[in-house]
Amino acid sequence: MPNVDIFGVDYSGAQSGQNTWLARGVHNNQTLQLEECRPIGRPELTALLAGQTSPAIAALDFPFGVPQGFAKSWVKGATKMPDLWAKAAKTSLEEFIDRRHTLVNVGPEPKRQGDQRYHREAFSPLHEVQPNMLPMTFYGMQMLSALKRKGWAVPPVDPGIWEFRVLLEAMPGATLKSLGLPYKGYKSGPQALTKRKAILKGLAPHSGLTIRIAGAIQDTCLANHDALDSVVAAVTAALWDRDPEAFQRPDPEQQDEMKVAQLEGWLYAPQPRPRQPQEVA
Repeated sequence: MPNVDIFGVDYSGAQSGQNTWLARGVHNNQTLQLEECRPIGRPELTALLAGQTSPAIAALDFPFGVPQGFAKSWVKGATKMPDLWAKAAKTSLEEFIDRRHTLVNVGPEPKRQGDQRYHREAFSPLHEVQPNMLPMTFYGMQMLSALKRKGWAVPPVDPGIWEFRVLLEAMPGATLKSLGLPYKGYKSGPQALTKRKAILKGLAPHSGLTIRIAGAIQDTCLANHDALDSVVAAVTAALWDRDPEAFQRPDPEQQDEMKVAQLEGWLYAPQPRPRQPQEVA
């Protein structure tokens, strides 16, 4: 099996653009070797991925699309996510937020259908009160517009074209939940450090991967939950490289589900599997 470059990204919509975290490594024959984990600016991240030429999978922690009602009102005639990304590339965050306030001004924000069915804990991409998802969603779509032009494939828009470079929408909490690891309370609170340690210890046996994480990276993850989220995203990417069929995906036999997912986006998390004890080296 060839080496596949792995990128796990905990994406931030912060105004400074410097709060995003990147975990980077290589996956080969069920072994994930993590080589770095560091903060990275949004422009640097976009340039790094745009310049990628070898086989790679990047798991990105932000919504790739928005609920279909908003999408079709915001972009007339939109049928797939790239229509939204192209719109985002030509507009401003302020215009996006104004549009959101015009269309979503009463009651809770609408959720995407896939999240509503399979990931009820996920916030709407249009959520604006802690966490504020609007800048993350908007800047993420702008980045996707640039990367799609560089040849990256994005399921479920590009079904079956997953052999070269793949951008995967992921949520670390959903992956942790699927793996049977702590997915709440590890970011703050009295048990946060204990739960982070349990996550780092459990990633290998619960995923079935051999995961090699340098001590310095582990220390960084214990000190910073955003760093840990980027590592979990990297594990998600490696699991996809091992077997995309092991993920909850839109059912191609259900045309309505697939069509909506291609417009709204789809959060990919591995389905639970029998645990095979491995060591974190």
